[in-house]
Amino acid sequence: MKEFTLANGLTVQLINKPGFKKQFATVMIDLGGVDQQYLFNNELRTLPAGTAHFIEHQLFNKIEGDISQQFSKNGAETNAFTSPSKTAYFFNSTGQLTANLDLLARLVGQPYFQVDSVTRERQIIGQELSLYQDQPDFQLETGLLQQLYGHEHPMAIDIAGTLDSLQQITPEVLYAAYQAYYQPQNMKLCIVADLEGQELTDYFNNSTNLWQQLITAKHSAPLTAIASPVPSPVIQQQVTSSELTNNKWSLGIMTANDASKTAHILQQLDLDLILTTLFGETSPIFQTWRRQGLVDDSFQFQTTLERQYSHIVFTANTDAGATLTQQITQILQQLTVEQLANYAAVQQLMVGNSLFAEDDLGSICLENVELSFYDDSWQEFGTRLRQRTLADSLANVQQLLATSYLRSYSLLGGQDHA
Repeated sequence: MKEFTLANGLTVQLINKPGFKKQFATVMIDLGGVDQQYLFNNELRTLPAGTAHFIEHQLFNKIEGDISQQFSKNGAETNAFTSPSKTAYFFNSTGQLTANLDLLARLVGQPYFQVDSVTRERQIIGQELSLYQDQPDFQLETGLLQQLYGHEHPMAIDIAGTLDSLQQITPEVLYAAYQAYYQPQNMKLCIVADLEGQELTDYFNNSTNLWQQLITAKHSAPLTAIASPVPSPVIQQQVTSSELTNNKWSLGIMTANDASKTAHILQQLDLDLILTTLFGETSPIFQTWRRQGLVDDSFQFQTTLERQYSHIVFTANTDAGATLTQQITQILQQLTVEQLANYAAVQQLMVGNSLFAEDDLGSICLENVELSFYDDSWQEFGTRLRQRTLADSLANVQQLLATSYLRSYSLLGGQDHA
């Protein structure tokens, strides 16, 4: 991989994949759903929930219409997403790489926020919120995050915002947030393709290049610090829903979030290794639970460690939520080497999956650019994965869990649960 920084602070990553016809590029901004503050002339200002997601949608609107149509004329597909801490815009194509890069630069570099389009977008997002807020899985996730972080914490609020916060989003709000966060030093651009003969160095060095023309705001600055969690005093909460025919259970474990960037990457890696060894679908524990009827294929877990938040979530459709909470808590509090006999096999499987993913240019690009915000890369991450030992992973996870706390949230399906 070749990496360099333009004069305006934009980091550019070039990953050469000889022989591949597909081309993939993404620009990622260090702005997500949890970011609801910024500085203007060193004065703290707040943003309505959902602002980052709203900007993502509105940036596709240009004076001449939806810029996606111009990508299509070049034979490219484009899309975007907003996560709790990042916003990414990307395209994939099989040709016209520099022309599509110009369009990507225009997409993120030329905002056109108008009253009419903002009003329409507000209605569209509001309708979407109304639809999926009644879905049990959404209610389960939201309820658990509120237990872990507190009802008013940004992590407990949907990335798209709320019906009330959407009413506060105006073109002026969008421009203010854009100027604070969409600065070249707060972005990273990654390109994965067969780069032989593409002359991208000359492309980026050209003074008229649109990426070179991204401007740093003089008076605005991003602010990526958010309030500390205020966990619910209720350890296990159960809510009855007459619309449900089954029970839904979730368990959340909040972990420490004060590690360095490199330590964060290792914590994520070790948690994935240890938890997959313990609770993966081929693990003895999962197989035992399945035979006992405690879980089915709906059981899953996910680790999330980010710059401002870190937690582990378990979910399942089950009547045995209390039993699972007790057993998982006990297992994690008393981790032993004997429980992790399959660690090497899980590690080998993860290495194999990583190697298999090298043919997926989109996965490489998105993973690499996000890891770079933590001073890492997909190649370095793969090396760390191969070099981890059971002793290192176990010690790291034990240390991480030592200061953790848990909350459980369940939706009960209306029948008698005495």
